[in-house]
Amino acid sequence: MNHTMPKHIGDYNKNQILSILRERGPTTRVELSRMLEISPAAISRSTSRLLNKGIIKEGEAEYSDMGRKPVPVELCSDFCYVLGADIVGGVLKIALADLMGKIVKYSEEPLARNKGAHAVMGQLLTALRNIIAETGIASEKIWVVTIGTPGIFNSDTGKSQHTFFMDKWDDIDIRSWVYEALSIETLIENDVNLDVIGESWKGVGRDYENTLYVKLGQGLAARIVLQGKLLRGEHNMAGEIGYMLPGTTAGETQNYEHLLSNTPVSRKYRDSAGECTVNTISDLCALADRGDTAAREVIHHMLDQFAVVLLNSATVLDPQVIILGGDACCFGEKEIALLKQRIEQHFPLVQNIIPSKLNKQACLYGAIKMGLDRVEERIAAIW
Repeated sequence: MNHTMPKHIGDYNKNQILSILRERGPTTRVELSRMLEISPAAISRSTSRLLNKGIIKEGEAEYSDMGRKPVPVELCSDFCYVLGADIVGGVLKIALADLMGKIVKYSEEPLARNKGAHAVMGQLLTALRNIIAETGIASEKIWVVTIGTPGIFNSDTGKSQHTFFMDKWDDIDIRSWVYEALSIETLIENDVNLDVIGESWKGVGRDYENTLYVKLGQGLAARIVLQGKLLRGEHNMAGEIGYMLPGTTAGETQNYEHLLSNTPVSRKYRDSAGECTVNTISDLCALADRGDTAAREVIHHMLDQFAVVLLNSATVLDPQVIILGGDACCFGEKEIALLKQRIEQHFPLVQNIIPSKLNKQACLYGAIKMGLDRVEERIAAIW
C-alpha cells in the first residue's frame, strides 16, 4: 500500500487503531497517539467517530492519588463477527469469532470426502448455517467467512487448483457457492497459508518476523512469513517445497511429496513390518516411542530426507525459526535434535526448530485472522 497519499495515510492509521485495540484490548488515546506517532487531536477525532458508530466504547475511569487517569477505549466485541472454516483432512472444523478474535462457537464433524466434492460443499454450507442458527446472531452481523482448503486458490475462477484433495474438487467454485448461499463476503485461502497466519497470530510464531512453516502429513508444503508479511509469489505458490526433487536431474519421477508424506512413509513401514494399521507419520512416531525398531528406522530415514528439504529451504530464506506443522507436530526432542544436527552440518545459522502448538487448529485461527483483517478494512471505510 502507498502510504504517501492523504487517503492512504488515513486508511492505514484507521486500520492500525483497530488492530491495536484488537491485540492489546483497552488502550488510552494517549497510548494510541504515542504508538502510532499521530497527534492527540487526530486520535481524538478518530476515536470520536468510532464511538459514534458503536465500533468502540470507553472503559471505566480509574483513579489514583494523582487524580483521574485517562479513560481507555476498547472494541465493542459484538459489533460484528467472522466465520472460519477448515476443510482439510478428514474433519470439517467451523468457528465463529467476535471482533476481538475470541471464538464464541466451535463445531467439528467428520468430513464426507468419500461422498464427493458436491456432498462436501453441501456439508460445509449446512455446518455454516447451523453454527449461525445455534448462536442466534443475526446473519447481517457476520461480515466475512474465510474457507481454508487444499490447493492453490485462483481468484479469477474462484476455484482451487493443483489439489489431490478429492475428485472434482478443482471444479468447485467454492467462493460462489458460499456467498450465494449465505450472502456473506467469502474469502478462500490455501490451508497452509492460513496455518502460518494462525501461527504468527496465536501460535509459536508470534515472536518472529521471519518464519518458515513446514507442514508434513497428507502432503508436504511450506509457507513463509518475511518481515512480518506472508510471501505469496507470482502464482500464490511460494513454499510448495513438495515439488523439490531429491536427485540431480529434472527427469526424476518422484518429488519429495511422493517420498515424505503419510502414504509412502507408512507403506515403507508396512513393507518391513507386515500388515498393520499404521497410516500416518504420527502413528509411526508413537510406535517408535514405544520401542518399535522398524518404526524407528523408518522415521530416521524419513528425517534424513526431511532435513535436506529444510536445509535447502533455509539456505534460500534464512528464517529465524522453522515451525513444524501437520504430522511433524509429533516430533519430540530426539527427532528435532536429529534434524538440527543434519542441517547444522551444512548451514549452522538455523537454531530454532519448533513444533506447532496450535497443531490442527492453526488453519482455523488463520481463517479468523484473515477475516478480521478484512473486517478492519471495511470498518475503516465507514468512519
